[in-house]
Amino acid sequence: MWPTVEAGWLDGGGVVVCHDWLTARAGSDKVAAEIAATVDAQAVVCFSKADHVVDELGIECPVHESRFGPWASRGRRWQALLPLMPIAWRCLELRGASAVVTSSHATVNAIRADAKRLCYCHTPMRYAWEWRLERHRLHWSLRPLLPVVAAVFRFLDRRWSRRVDVYLANSSYVADRIERAYGRSSVIVHPPIDVAWWRPADCERGDEFLYAGRLIPYKRADLVVRAAMAARRRLVVAGDGPELGRLRTLADDYVRFVVNPDDAELRALYQQSRAFVYAGIEDFGMTLVEAQACGAPVIARNAGGALDSVDPEFSGRLVDGGDVDVWANALRDFTDPADDRRRRAHAETFSSARFAERIRAILDELAGPVR
Repeated sequence: MWPTVEAGWLDGGGVVVCHDWLTARAGSDKVAAEIAATVDAQAVVCFSKADHVVDELGIECPVHESRFGPWASRGRRWQALLPLMPIAWRCLELRGASAVVTSSHATVNAIRADAKRLCYCHTPMRYAWEWRLERHRLHWSLRPLLPVVAAVFRFLDRRWSRRVDVYLANSSYVADRIERAYGRSSVIVHPPIDVAWWRPADCERGDEFLYAGRLIPYKRADLVVRAAMAARRRLVVAGDGPELGRLRTLADDYVRFVVNPDDAELRALYQQSRAFVYAGIEDFGMTLVEAQACGAPVIARNAGGALDSVDPEFSGRLVDGGDVDVWANALRDFTDPADDRRRRAHAETFSSARFAERIRAILDELAGPVR
């Protein structure tokens, strides 16, 4: 099941980081890589990986994947293997580890290990607890099965949660969901933001609003596009994903697209935008902090992780609900509530250094100084 994991590979002890999959450079993957660096991980284990993603994340320790990994990472086939993932994780041999840190948003907590267990929870598994939001990601032939599969996963997910010694939540929003799903308390540790990279520039802000992120339904880029057109305000949509074609069909001349920007392109967009606009409900939303680190004001949904990172006094504006007219008015009437420096100072409270300090302290308290 785990062909590159050999007997005795943990005889020397050490911390192992287990992450669901490393097939895209998304927020949870960046956090998993940061955790691995912070705890000087002996290895990272994931169900499936893409080598270029591992390289881009700068993970220096060995990264192991399951036997199904290479097949699953091609064409996003991993969704069809969801029922097999808990079986794979149960077959993983972690005897000898000093501590295990799971970076969880799916089934990784199914692992069995004798060591102390720390779970950084990005969200309780969406396929179990918010399955309606995930239907679009499955092949149409599998969608009728999802309600039954979700019920089974909810039962299993509660059982797996008992194996965790300490839960970390990435936001107050997720901490509340952990409490409701598992009946467990958690410690809030916000994700790390590389504020040395995401920084302001000595340039004037333009007149274009900005949306940046994966183009998938729950992130509501479509709402931002409709609002910009209704308000007759210029918008840049930076990202890629299955919604790209639909958004291009929907958009008019007020909207332009930057497909799959690299970090340098994205930083320049943050630095030059009139404001960063995000209408989805996020578990945390690292882009909201990245934008503020670059000095950009933020217009965000008054819900979810934004409540931890956006302060209307100086960050920008929080908008209630998903009505196009309300969002159009927010864009049409937007004025910057503060200067870039104040937002920058706020973003620095979410720095990678602060994240690393908290993770080390919590892990040392749980398992002793294992590094």
